[in-house]
Amino acid sequence: MKRFENAFNNLERPFAWVDLNTVDRNITILSLQSKDKKIRIATKSIRSLEMLRYLEENIPYFNGWMTFTAAETCYLASQGLDNFLLGYPVMEKQAVIDCCQFIKKGKTIIFMIDDLRQAGWLNDMAKMQDIQLSICLDINLSMPTPFLYFGTRRSSITNTEELLLLIEQCEAMSHVHITGLMGYEAQIAGVGNKPKNFYKGMIIRNLQKRSKKKISEFRKKSVQLMASKIGKLNFVNGGGTGSLDFTAMSDEVTEVTIGSGIFKPALFDYYADSQLQEAAGFALRVTRQPTADTIVCHGGGYLASGPADYLRLPFILSPGLSYYATEGAGEVQTPLKMSSGQYEIGDTIYFRHAKAGELCERFDALHLMRNGKYKGCYKTYRGDGQCFL
Repeated sequence: MKRFENAFNNLERPFAWVDLNTVDRNITILSLQSKDKKIRIATKSIRSLEMLRYLEENIPYFNGWMTFTAAETCYLASQGLDNFLLGYPVMEKQAVIDCCQFIKKGKTIIFMIDDLRQAGWLNDMAKMQDIQLSICLDINLSMPTPFLYFGTRRSSITNTEELLLLIEQCEAMSHVHITGLMGYEAQIAGVGNKPKNFYKGMIIRNLQKRSKKKISEFRKKSVQLMASKIGKLNFVNGGGTGSLDFTAMSDEVTEVTIGSGIFKPALFDYYADSQLQEAAGFALRVTRQPTADTIVCHGGGYLASGPADYLRLPFILSPGLSYYATEGAGEVQTPLKMSSGQYEIGDTIYFRHAKAGELCERFDALHLMRNGKYKGCYKTYRGDGQCFL
């Protein structure tokens, strides 16, 4: 942990850190994996305006943003960013009205839908604002099996018949028009296939291999169907950090989305063949030592979203430490068991968050290092007084 101490010695604890050298290395790896596809950045995995601008300047084939709320989209548009694809359906009236005002000023904002009710609501909003809204259809690439649902429960469009019906319904509306398709292979991009349990890993990898065939077939058929009904699409979005190799080889996909891989949070330790390196985390101060083999850090309860399991705990970077099963990462203090007595009161313990952008919801700034030296900080959304979900 010496490289951190040299750069961050004078900072108050706790703080969040980012290693720009590693960020640059991860950008290179992800860009190469993306082949010749355009790249859209998932803002939920970054949540820092200044870091987003850094990525826009340094990522080849950059093609815009995948945002996660309408309010966030408006905030980024107000700061000069452009070309937004809302990654999720939104139905918040004032935020969508605000988006419409930015569209009237020339910003590109595309809304995501997978249901007639979402499309109808957007069409009504567009009529009120006297504007045409662009929409993207989100298809469901999950693979249900007799024993489990392999994928994420998001889109309601599971086959071409449902897709055709929604296309026809949208085409009958006066103020929305379809411009793109998203087919996100969440069971590959977002599921670690190298868990601690060897046999579970074998099952996951087998299911991922089997699901690739369905993904390719359904997404290609969907693109062909849409082209026959409404003409060539402006874009077909797919992928995530965990599926770039597969998605980049898919001819029907024109752009891929990346985000978490920039920081490589701890969940990516459970992905096979990942060449990425950890680029972000946080630091806590040791303030207690109740026993010879126990230290207590001030803060630390920064658990990630998702199923409540050990994977959502922050990963301890400092060696020789582990959580107590009865306490885990605490709200205002975190006890850690030492395998040897190398830490004491006043020391700093370094961690990585299990997920990427959620780290920024706990800190006002990301403190930067490059070549072992402190390089200032980037404000997070929170540091800019913003909170969207």
